[in-house]
Amino acid sequence: MGIPIYFLALFAILIILVAAVVVYFQVCKRHINKALEATESKRTSMVPPYKAAIVMTIIVLLIGILISYYAGYATAYKHYDEDVWVISASDIQTFYAEVKKVDEHSILVEGISLNDEDYRGEFRYDLWEGLNISRQETVIPLSDLSEGDLVSITLLTDRTGITNIFKIQLLTDVN
Repeated sequence: MGIPIYFLALFAILIILVAAVVVYFQVCKRHINKALEATESKRTSMVPPYKAAIVMTIIVLLIGILISYYAGYATAYKHYDEDVWVISASDIQTFYAEVKKVDEHSILVEGISLNDEDYRGEFRYDLWEGLNISRQETVIPLSDLSEGDLVSITLLTDRTGITNIFKIQLLTDVN
C-alpha cells in the first residue's frame, strides 16, 4: 500500500515552507551585512523576520486546511463509491403474494400468510419499464398477470434506504 497523495502534498508544502524560511534568513543575513557596510543614505528597509514568519505560517495553515478538506472529500467519496455497489443478504427480500389488481404501470398485491408479518397485507408498487417479470425462466409482459395469480416479488433496498421491486415471478397459472 502506497503513501496517500495528500501526505505527499503536505510533505511538499512543509519542504517549501522550510526552503522559504531558509532563503528568507539568507537574504536577511545578506541585507544586514550590506547595511552594516553601507552608509546611512544607501540603506533600504526589509521586512522584519517575525512578520515574514507570521505571513508564511498563515499561508501554510490555509494550504493545509485546503489539502485536508480535499483529501477528506476524496477519501470519503472513494469509500462511498466502493460501498454503494456492495449488496448484503439483508438488502434482498422475497415474499409471496396474490395479485389483486394490475394497472398499466402499477400492481396491487396481497401478501400471503406464509410471509413474515412485514409482508402480509396489501401493497401497491409502481413498476418501471424494463422490470423483469417471468414465468418459469421466460420473460412475460405485465399484461399476462391477472387477478388471483400467485407471484413471488423480490425487493432490493439500496444504500440510501429506497426499496424497489427487482423481479416479479409468476408462480402458478390460474385459468
